[in-house]
Amino acid sequence: SETPAYTYYFRYVPYLFLAVLCYSMGYILLAFQKEDIQKRMQASSVSIRRQNLEGLLAMFTIGVGLWLIAVTGAIVMYQKELLASGVLTYYLLNTFVMMMVSLSLSYLLGLFVKNSNMLSGIANILSLGMCFLCGVFVPMNVMDRNVLKVSQFLPVYWYETVNETLGSYSHLTGEAAASVWKGIGLEAMFAIAFVCMILVVTRYQRQK
Repeated sequence: SETPAYTYYFRYVPYLFLAVLCYSMGYILLAFQKEDIQKRMQASSVSIRRQNLEGLLAMFTIGVGLWLIAVTGAIVMYQKELLASGVLTYYLLNTFVMMMVSLSLSYLLGLFVKNSNMLSGIANILSLGMCFLCGVFVPMNVMDRNVLKVSQFLPVYWYETVNETLGSYSHLTGEAAASVWKGIGLEAMFAIAFVCMILVVTRYQRQK
């Protein structure tokens, strides 16, 4: 079918998630990396496990809030056209998983930055670079094949692949549905991999 207008809206969502979360999570983690704060947290009666759980919950709350803002913006702009779509659930799921990927990646980034200048540079390179390579700013059908081969190792590529598929169908069946679930599954695997890296880095830093 003809590509609906809201497909182009969802195309740019990864840049929103990456840019906002990299900065917000980065500055939050920078504040917690101060030596005085770390010593106070370690001396607190609250266990390390509870501190980690509350930190993860706070991180998830920020991500869900940003996801709700993005979804609300799409509903306000396209209203009945979007709500009547037969693939709306897939759009929501795809953006939610992308939010989780961006959230885990931004948290991982925040563990390595030492100051605001370093954060600004890395966040810009990461968000803009990934979005340029993976079809956010430049449509995939005009990109070089060699670039797309490299982009397959990045989560935003699979988000955009799913988004392009959803824009071509009013209802998903057969191979199209399998392609969408494959893309969403690979995004989820990226998120899990980033979370595992966060746990390893956090444990190493604490032991050090």
